[in-house]
Amino acid sequence: MTPYLILLFLLICSFFFSGTETAVTAVSLPLLHDQERQGNERATLLNRMKANSDRLLGTLLFGNNIVNIATTALSTSLMISFFGEYWGVVLSTFVVSVIVLIFSEILPKTYALSIPYTFSMKVTPILHICFILFHPFVIALNWISKQALRFLPRANQTIDAEEKLKAEIRGTLDLDTGTALAQEQSMLKSVLDLDDVTVEDIMQHRSHIVSLSVATPPAEIFDFISRTPYSRIPLFKGRRDNIVGILHVKAVLKMMTQSDSQKINVLDYCVKPWFVLNTTSLMDQLHSFKKRHEHFALVVDEYGDLQGLVTLEDVLEEIVGDISDENDNPEQSTLQPVKTESGAWQIDGQTTIRDLNRHFHWDLPDDNAATIAGLVLFLAERIPNKGQSFMLNGFTFSVAEKTGHRLTTIDILPPAN
Repeated sequence: MTPYLILLFLLICSFFFSGTETAVTAVSLPLLHDQERQGNERATLLNRMKANSDRLLGTLLFGNNIVNIATTALSTSLMISFFGEYWGVVLSTFVVSVIVLIFSEILPKTYALSIPYTFSMKVTPILHICFILFHPFVIALNWISKQALRFLPRANQTIDAEEKLKAEIRGTLDLDTGTALAQEQSMLKSVLDLDDVTVEDIMQHRSHIVSLSVATPPAEIFDFISRTPYSRIPLFKGRRDNIVGILHVKAVLKMMTQSDSQKINVLDYCVKPWFVLNTTSLMDQLHSFKKRHEHFALVVDEYGDLQGLVTLEDVLEEIVGDISDENDNPEQSTLQPVKTESGAWQIDGQTTIRDLNRHFHWDLPDDNAATIAGLVLFLAERIPNKGQSFMLNGFTFSVAEKTGHRLTTIDILPPAN
């Protein structure tokens, strides 16, 4: 075999190792696992090699460096034989470096990056042969590398494994700027955020809880249940925040079958109220709903004072968005934005910041307040008057309506695009 054919063969080998390194690094792991599940033998083989990442990387680097060094040595020898020692070395340094850079680095890596899965499947059998043949050399090189690492300083790991994994998933979702899976991406991001959101952020405030006194006559309870859209009604004794039982609409049907309504003790048909701390994360609350087979919980603070209520539907809406059924009244929703002539959005003060961000794709901070009225109070640092305006991150917040100390309507003017 002439030196020129050997040189061509070495360039092809360098193309192979460079392209393979890029392809097996860039190929989608979920896609490989899916193909393995469907019986793709090459995907199975590649997954096994990728499971031993140190050995696989060592194989590729060893092969690529050996080939590139051999290419440089052979080309230098040829150049010297033609142009003499001085010019041969000079020409070999520049000409061969350019050829190797283009045909053994840029071209194969660019090509492999454009079709990583197809490229990986094509080269897997050859890669597996190299994986076996180079094993003794890779073991020696890895041992030398590990010994050298002992003398290098290492930075402290500031991100734990779980947070790192979540950050990688968020980054993967953000990198896909297409709109085909926009809804699925939004849902996946919401799932990742469940650990960072508490029930206090999504609960229905105690001032909006629909409840009945335990002393309410059964006839009035029947009439009330027939008119309310809710399936569970908290019952209080004395004070409204002293919840002593939860009455389900199915239990009311049993009550109605009793012939003597005067002897009915409504508490006999109630279930015990379930109280959860307002600092409970939505992920923990979701697991608790599943474990207890319940859909309804009352939220209390660290002192045991009632703060509001949260339902399974509230948690699910954080993932999939607003869920409406045939019993929901659209007029009861706080998120009913109306655009004014000035271009501002008129928003109910009790609308949560998370709902606004989800609806308008804004990025308003919710660290210091759960509702838009609470955010304005935080910005004002006092009870603002009607007509007062405040700025934050380019947004203008104006108090449009006020009832007592409650900010009932807020006008929000987003920044100009």
